[in-house]
Amino acid sequence: MTRFFFHVHNGISIFDDVGLELPDIATAQAAAIELSSKILNEGAEGPLWQDLNWRVEVTDSPRIGGQIFVVVNFSVTQRKAPN
Repeated sequence: MTRFFFHVHNGISIFDDVGLELPDIATAQAAAIELSSKILNEGAEGPLWQDLNWRVEVTDSPRIGGQIFVVVNFSVTQRKAPN
């Protein structure tokens, strides 16, 4: 099993210093998507709802400089409504 770390970035970085031992990258990707879902389910009171552009990076290191395996990006762009 490999230990994967799930870091959240949105102008500031929240580093995962514990990680999860998972069998493969596909399972780590599923975990990153599940983490993103939890962040979204926090609702408007959640800290990442203030800036609607953030990402989850799955790496092999608890800090910057590790190999990045998966990136889940979240971005909301408002457009002018049609007349």
